[in-house]
Order: sequence, then structure tokens, then C-alpha cells
Amino acid sequence: MVLCYTLNMKKNRGLIGFFIFLVYGLLAPTIIVPVIATIFIGKFAFGKRVGLTLKHETIEDYPDLDFTPTKFKSGKNELDAYFVKDKNISDYKAVLIMAHGIGCSRANYMARYEYFAKKGFIVFAYDCTGTCKSQGKSIKGLPQSQVDLENAINYVSSIDELKQYKLLVYGHSWGGYAAATVLNTNTAKKLTAVATLSGFNDIWNIIYYQVTKYATKIILLAKPWMYLYFMALYGKRALYKGVDGINKYNGNVLVIHSKDDKTVRFEDSVAIHKDECTNPNARFIIFEDRGHTLARPIEIENKIKKTNKLHKTTIKMGKTNIFEHNVNIWYEFSDRREVNKVDDKFMDIVLDFYEKALQKSEAETK
Repeated sequence: MVLCYTLNMKKNRGLIGFFIFLVYGLLAPTIIVPVIATIFIGKFAFGKRVGLTLKHETIEDYPDLDFTPTKFKSGKNELDAYFVKDKNISDYKAVLIMAHGIGCSRANYMARYEYFAKKGFIVFAYDCTGTCKSQGKSIKGLPQSQVDLENAINYVSSIDELKQYKLLVYGHSWGGYAAATVLNTNTAKKLTAVATLSGFNDIWNIIYYQVTKYATKIILLAKPWMYLYFMALYGKRALYKGVDGINKYNGNVLVIHSKDDKTVRFEDSVAIHKDECTNPNARFIIFEDRGHTLARPIEIENKIKKTNKLHKTTIKMGKTNIFEHNVNIWYEFSDRREVNKVDDKFMDIVLDFYEKALQKSEAETK
């Protein structure tokens, strides 16, 4: 069964590769065919909404936290969000805006909200465009996370009751890309510190890596067309790179990645560009064995990997977004509590970064 599946996968990759060669190699002079093909690829990957994943958590799982619902605009769409506070704390350190990964939602980061809320932060979490409770016919494209984060920052900074607090950002995966690339914009001036975790540096390399799983390396022929597609949707935002944003910002930035990350490869990460970084206030931490999530205890991360290898998924993709499908099948046979558990020792690293950045900022304003 496994051998047949592997052979069929290789056969399909070959057929898709031939199709890509035909469209982008031989028919490129016609322009119209490659454009249609590129739109089709874009719609296939990003043209659907993302719902709640199977192993998400709920507000009811965290009775000690206070969730205050709110909404804000990102383009034409209204995004659903909430502020998260610890019910036993009234003296807050700062507002922490958290950007989630692709294929999931804010509901997959509840344990991280709890960690920071209990440390005295007001956490602001939202569903990106086309995700769960937020509006949007689809997630649209990779640069959308940066657009949504920028609008989230502008929204939070406009609330009078919160203007006394410094603004921080925590972005993971798709959100990690957003956290770094948003620093290319003027919105970055409103931020005191940014942490980008498991983030990819630019849109092409991550597209190339993911698409080669279903096709072949001949997808390189589509590179200029994919850029044109995303530039038509997002303009210059499609060209933003994470390391450029960090250098332009010149403020407090924490970059974390693990070399065994199979979702965002280290070679596609923001972290691999450490030697290109000219920002003296940027700190890079590179792990060997923390996987993509980073915040999960290593022993549980390894357990999930082993469990995943022992079982064959029973989940059909159907009309599900491909990224949501990938999240669901990865955690299909794992315990929900373990999937969402955080490693306090790892989180303490991020906390220490934020607290030092806040102390530095306070000292500079005196």
C-alpha cells in the first residue's frame, strides 16, 4: 500500500511537472496561458477559507483569562479579534499583538496567550482575513498576513485607553513572516519590540518548497509569473523581505528558528540571513531540534512526530483549505492537550527579550 502510494505520488509529480513545463516553458510566449495557469495555482493554494482545526482550544479551556471581543477593518473585510487579560492582574506591562500561522487560527495559540497574560501583558489576538470568524472569501495570499498585522497594529494604537502602553509583536510562521516584513512599513515606528518565530523571509522560496511536494523543481519556470500575480494583488508588499525589514527598523528584534523545521525550512527562513543583518538591536537564536512550533516541549514534539509516522491519515481534503488540511492530518492522532502545551523555559526566552526591550525603551525616554 505504501509502495503504491509512493509510486502514484511520483507519477503525479511527474505529470504536474510536465504540465508546468508545457505551460511556462513552451507556451510562455502566448502570455495568456501562463497567466491563467498562475491564477489557477494561486486560487488552488489560497482561494479558500480556513476554519477551526481539529485540535484547537476554546475560551472555556481558560477560565482564569478574560476575553474581550472586538473587530477591526483590514481592507474591505472586518476581522474578528479579542483582548486577553489575566483576571487577577490589573497592572499591565505592555500590549502584545500576536499573529498566527497559516492553516490555523488564533484558537491554536491559546496557551501562549495564557503564558503572556499571566506575565502581565494585554494580549491582542485576531483571525486573519478568510480565517474562522473573520470576513473574507479566502485567505487570498501570503502577503495578506502582513496586511492584516499592519492593520491590527494601527487599530490597537488608535485606542485611547491603550496609548499608555508600549506595543509588541509576536509572529509565528506565516505570522513570523508578517512580523518581519511589516517592519518595511512606517507602521514599524509604533512598535517597541518584535519577535519573529519560524518565519519565512520572502514569498517565493516558501512557495517553491511547498509546490515541489506536489510537482517538481520545474516550478522555477513559474517564478516571474507568481511574482506578477502577487504584485497585482499586493503591489510592492509582495517583494518585501524579512531581513530587509529588520535592517530598516533598526529596533529590538528577536529571530528564532529551528534547523529541523519541516514546514518552513531553515534555508527559507528569516534566521538564515543573520549575516546580512545590519541591525545592532537584532538577536538571532537558532535551535537544532525544536521543530516548527518552537514553543512546544521537545519531548512532546518528538512524540507527535513518532505518532504521525505510525498512522495513515483518514482525513479527506474535500473542500478544505490545503494548509488547514495539512495541520489537521499532522495532529490527527495526537492528544489535544499535548498539541497545545507550551514549554515555559522556551517562552521565558521570549519574555526576557520583551522585558529588556521595555526597560531599554523606558530608560531612553527619561
